[in-house]
Order: sequence, then C-alpha cells, then structure tokens
Amino acid sequence: MKRIAVLIFLLIFLAACSNDNTEEETEERVTPVEVEQVQTEDFVINREIIGRTTTSDTTPVISETPGELVTLNVSKGDRIEEGQQIGVVDPGDGESQVELQQIAVRQAEKQLENAQISKEQAESGLENAQDQLELAEEAEDAQESQNEQSQEMAKQQYEQAQGLADQTKSLFEEGIIPEVLYQQAQSRADQAQAQLKQLQGGAQQSSGVAQAEAQVDQARQQLEQARIAVDQAELQVEQANVQLNQTQDQTSNKIIKAPATGEIASLEATEGALVTNQQPFATIVGLNPMTVTASITAEQLSLFNNGDELEVEISTLDEKVTSTVESVSSIPDDTGLYPVEAAVENGEENIKPGMMATFLLPETVVENSLVVPTDAVMEEGNQSYIYHVEDEKAVRVDVEVVEAQTERTAINAELPEDAQVITTGQLTLTDGGKVTIMEEDEQSEAS
Repeated sequence: MKRIAVLIFLLIFLAACSNDNTEEETEERVTPVEVEQVQTEDFVINREIIGRTTTSDTTPVISETPGELVTLNVSKGDRIEEGQQIGVVDPGDGESQVELQQIAVRQAEKQLENAQISKEQAESGLENAQDQLELAEEAEDAQESQNEQSQEMAKQQYEQAQGLADQTKSLFEEGIIPEVLYQQAQSRADQAQAQLKQLQGGAQQSSGVAQAEAQVDQARQQLEQARIAVDQAELQVEQANVQLNQTQDQTSNKIIKAPATGEIASLEATEGALVTNQQPFATIVGLNPMTVTASITAEQLSLFNNGDELEVEISTLDEKVTSTVESVSSIPDDTGLYPVEAAVENGEENIKPGMMATFLLPETVVENSLVVPTDAVMEEGNQSYIYHVEDEKAVRVDVEVVEAQTERTAINAELPEDAQVITTGQLTLTDGGKVTIMEEDEQSEAS
C-alpha cells in the first residue's frame, strides 16, 4: 500500500511539473523516497517442515456391565471432564439371580448354625468323658487299696493254713494222727493259696480307666472335627454374602463416568441401545496437550532432538506456539521418512486435530552480512543494484545477492556502515538524482 501511495504521489508530482512554465521545467526534479538503514548481521532463515496436529491421548468409553443404555448425557463433540457422568446402563432383570443368592446365604447360615450346635455337643461330650475318666481313676485307686488289703489277709490265711498243714504232715509221718487229718489240713492250705493267687491276678487286670481314656480321646477328635466344620461353615457364609453383593452390584443400574478429560470424538450408541462390557461405545480425545507429527528426511534428523523447544506455526489460527520434541524415530517408516512428534500446550483447546502445523527451524545461512529490505534490490539485466542516499542524492551501487527471502536479502556490496537504502520511490530514480526523504508523518498521509 505504501508503494502504491508513493507512486500516485510521484505521478501527481510529475503532472504538476509538466504544467509549470519553462522556468520551472529547467529546475531539477526531486523524488520523494522512503529509506531504511542497512544492517550488518547474521542472515537467518526459517527452514519449514510441514506436519499435522493430532491428539496425544485417545480413551475408549466402555460400560462395566452389559445392558440397556437408559440415559445418555453427551453428544459427539461435547467437552467433558474426567469423572463426569456420561450415561446410565440398566443390566436387565436380575431379581431372580439375587433371590437365588439370598437363598444360598440362608442355607449357608443354617449350616453354620448346625455346625455350631454340633461343636457345643462335642464340647459337652468331652467334658462328660473327662468326668468319667476322673471317676474311673478314683474307683481304680479305691479298688487297688481294697485289693491290697484282701491280698494281705489272704496271704496271712494261706501262710497260717500252710503252716498247720506242715505240722499235721509231721504228726502224720510220726504216726501220731491219721492221714485223713493231714490231707484235710493240706486241702485248706491249697484253697487259701488259690484264693491268694486269684486276688493277685485280679489286681493286675486293668479297670475301666483305659476305656475312659479312649472315650476322652474320641471326644477330643469329635470336638476338633466340629471346630473344622464351624470354620468351613463360616467361610461358606462369607462366600455366599460376597456372591450376593456381587450379584446385587451387577444387577443394579450402572453409572458410566468419563475415564478422561477431553472431547467426545465418536459416539456409537443412543438412548435405548444395548452396550457391552467388551466394546467401547464412545471415545474421548484429549486436546491438551496436542501432538504435532511430521515426517523428515535423514538429512533433517540433526535438526530434531528430544527435549528441544521449537517454534510451530498453526496456519489455520495464524498463530505461533512453542513445541517440545518428545520423539524422534531412528527407524524410517514405509515411505522412507522418519516420524517425529512434539507436544504443544493447548490450554484453551483452540488447536484441533488435523490442523496444518509447520515447524520453523531457524538456520543461519550467511554470517555477518549486509542485510537490506528485499524491496530495495533492483535488477537490470543480470546485475542487481540498490540506491542509497548520500548528500540528498540517490547513489546507485551494484550488489551481489547472497541469499534472498520475501522481506530481507543478504548482499555483498561497497556501502558505508550507516548507509540508508531506498526502499520506495526508486523505480523512477537515476544515479545522482536528487531525492527527499519522506518523514513518518508524510508517509502516513501518503498511505
């Protein structure tokens, strides 16, 4: 716009001059121009690598329980927060299953009650057996004492009878008494001896103590078995209650909550539709951060390193953002290029998946060069040149263009350090022509 305005100004200026009288025509023409001081600096260009924006995370939405989607609170494209309710699923008729599990719980509780009763009976049986053992031991002690007394008396009777039999035998042998008296005495001694042996044999025989001890051991075994039965019954009650809770939980309506924050990217179900606990019926894409992906050549690999911060231009938004390189593949894909990924903060979620994103990689192509506006460079044949202002005159200087971009150009030329190159108005100039530098106010009015 400035160049057009200046050209119009020049045309008006020339037309006015053509209408002047001869004296005015003899006056030297003065061309208004715009200038900019030449710069000595590194000439840096942005190497551009084009990529696309993608989502960094995609999360499927799956119902925990299969059933009918009785409530659906979102639509495709909606923004959603993690934990927000998406819908409600009715798993169907589960009352019969709950009733069956309730019956199982009652049966297990009844078995536990019976086991506890059996345990109490076993404890009582053990106490009775221990009481019987105690009585048997007391009876055995009393019997032993009585047997000892009986044996002592029988021993004395035997000794006395045997002594009398021995005396009678001597008298018989001497012929003092008849043989029949000796035989009678010896018979009484034999009877006393038999009675003594009978008492001694009875003392060696065990009383009911051994039997009572066996009954105690049996009662202990029965009690241990009863305790094991109680433990098993308690475990069965616990398992039955767990299964009942699970059944009640599975058959109650289930709220589906968002597993992540983002946008509903796909929605494959409507209210009343059946959903499963195997396949997702919706997906959520995370929009912050976003990922910029690009494919680069082997020569460009050195421009990307994990952790580098690179400027990215989002052309759709006419916005430049900072990205952080997160992945640089060392293996080419099917196209022979190397995939790279960089993360971009997207707090306001303006960046959407699929937008064109361009990596701007600054590269110094010329060091310590003269840099002028590209508009200042003119061409005549194969020669490039510029005009700069010196003593209110336009001075032409041939230049060598080293590197050119849309707005700036690096050149080699013989120019003063503070040279002011002409950027507007140079189209009608000749070497040595008089010029006047337009002030900022004049430039504003011309524009």
